[in-house]
Amino acid sequence: MIDRAMHKRAILALVIQCLLLAGCSKKPESTGEQEPKQTPRRDVNVLLITIDTLRADYLSCYGRKTISTPHIDGLAARGVRCAQAIAQVPLTAPSHASILTGAYPQVHGVRDMGGFVLDGKIPTLATILAEAGFETAAFVGASVLSHHYGLNRGFATYSDSMRDEKKVSKKLPGVVAEVRGEIVTQRALEWLEKSSSKRFFLWIHYYDPHFPYDPPEPYRSRYPADPYGGEVAYADEQVGRVLEALAGRRLQDRTLTVLLADHGESLGEHGEYTHGVFLYDSTVHIPLIFAGPSLPAGRVVRQQVRSIDVLPTIADYLGLPSGDKAQGVSLMPAIAEGKSPRSNYCYMETLYPKTQMGWSELRGMRTDEWKLIVSPKPELYRFSDDSGETRNVVEKNPADADRLQKKVWEIAGPPQGLRQLQLQPVDEEKRRELEALGYVSPGRRTIHVDMSGPDPKDRVAVLGVLERASNAMNHDRWKDAIPLLEKISREDAANPVIYKHLQLCYERLGQFDREERTCIRAIENKVESDDIFANLGEVYIRRGDLARAVEYMEKAASLNPANLQNMDNLATAYLQLGRQDDTRRVLNATLARDARHATAHNVLGILDIQQSRPEQARRHFEQAVESNPDLAEPYMNLGLLAQSGGDFKSAIAFYRSFLKRADTEKHRDYIPKVKAALADLGANP
Repeated sequence: MIDRAMHKRAILALVIQCLLLAGCSKKPESTGEQEPKQTPRRDVNVLLITIDTLRADYLSCYGRKTISTPHIDGLAARGVRCAQAIAQVPLTAPSHASILTGAYPQVHGVRDMGGFVLDGKIPTLATILAEAGFETAAFVGASVLSHHYGLNRGFATYSDSMRDEKKVSKKLPGVVAEVRGEIVTQRALEWLEKSSSKRFFLWIHYYDPHFPYDPPEPYRSRYPADPYGGEVAYADEQVGRVLEALAGRRLQDRTLTVLLADHGESLGEHGEYTHGVFLYDSTVHIPLIFAGPSLPAGRVVRQQVRSIDVLPTIADYLGLPSGDKAQGVSLMPAIAEGKSPRSNYCYMETLYPKTQMGWSELRGMRTDEWKLIVSPKPELYRFSDDSGETRNVVEKNPADADRLQKKVWEIAGPPQGLRQLQLQPVDEEKRRELEALGYVSPGRRTIHVDMSGPDPKDRVAVLGVLERASNAMNHDRWKDAIPLLEKISREDAANPVIYKHLQLCYERLGQFDREERTCIRAIENKVESDDIFANLGEVYIRRGDLARAVEYMEKAASLNPANLQNMDNLATAYLQLGRQDDTRRVLNATLARDARHATAHNVLGILDIQQSRPEQARRHFEQAVESNPDLAEPYMNLGLLAQSGGDFKSAIAFYRSFLKRADTEKHRDYIPKVKAALADLGANP
């Protein structure tokens, strides 16, 4: 039997734990039942399909003959294809925000990946159609479009769950941040089965062509040398399933179908392998197709159009207003009558080089003939004789460059007005999801969108090394990545991503002294973020230097109180230092942000034990189990409470629940103690 002294020591020994982040599940916003404010002039449904990272030139209908895309090609054949559609941002979240609002990023507020939420006051395609009486639903394939970022506004159903046993993340164990297209399709078709009798707006998002490219069979074998192409062909199959379902329910002739991509993929062009850093056509030229009742079959709109034109076009087709924030124009004159679109200027931007790499952000203006990229070293390209954007003619055409630059600042605001960028805190769960999808979050820090920093063109060599290092890390070759990263850390000393990668490599290899030096070097080079401070705190926790750990974790908490993993660590350190008031303050702050955060409840229970409040402790342990049934520690704590109270049957059940969930490495000090307790109680593990 465990006596009371042993019991008290065992309880207090639980303070130092590797705390787990509890998942947060929130219901998507619902528009509820609303009376239509305006009746559409056409009694049709709207189907919006967005395919992530899809280059236009990888579709057969756009000229690619080596990849089979019969379903998208068939849609284009019975509808209207826009040959020169341009995305506003070569990144998933801000580009989709522009599609759904018809506005540039400066208006809708989603400027980059993570840390940005859609302006709650701006009308969206879903809010407009919901008010007009449409049933609204969305099914998305990646967590980058989670309701957390506000894109669910106006959707009565918003399916963003990433739970899928068929495909788990290869990058971060335990993090599932995307699902295969077949899962998205199945969810959408199940909804359609129940809702097709009503007028509906259905948005389906496929993430599959995104890096890393991993097409399922038979596409992996069919395109062994081009896995990206295999992903595109697989996405086309899923589109076909949806279109066939519409036809099977006789809805095709009563549905406006709009298909487009959010952005393209560089695939090595201009020294970029994925997307987000540059504004060349490899990442901003996208497919855009409209097909539906009364639209001409086989028409091609050859003039430039934009992502922000999608909402006004759909609204115009339906005879509905597009809202007072839409900056795009309706393409219906071009689609229905072959007339030129009213606007031939297309603004583009990417803040990704600044937020991720510490380089200058980029802005651009594109017309049918010209593209200007505003950067520390401006670029001007003329498409009539340089479609590949390989010859910068800015010095030869200063008047054209000046005209386009003025257009840039009309959208972006005057350059002298550029200011500090305000990012919202990103919690650990969202950060890990972004990292699992290849968007490395360097943590929360101050961002100045003032065109400062190196020109991304001058860091192409660094991009190449980062690509090789990332590939090694994705295959758990941490040692191979380190020399690559150490070399470029000397060449690009203010790049947050390099330090993030190095820190992760050293952590995975257990080289904590080198991890510490990496974090300190980052701080010395003015790369200060909550991530860096939180990592240093964890290094010092491992060493038992709690005073230094608290110093850095407090800095991390001040920058990003939404990093609940750091808040957990800070509370635990306070508890071991005997700073009970600070412990409770931090835990209460965590629960104010997430009332179901299981780890916070577990630590509060331990604090209540220390303060001789066993009943309050029991309620917190029970809340932890309810909030996260997979978290092991609360079961052990409940077992200890039950055993000390003489409820041996419950103690046995709790101890067994702990052992069922315990991690052999993380809980190696506690597993034998729990087994010994079970033996003392005359029970088997």
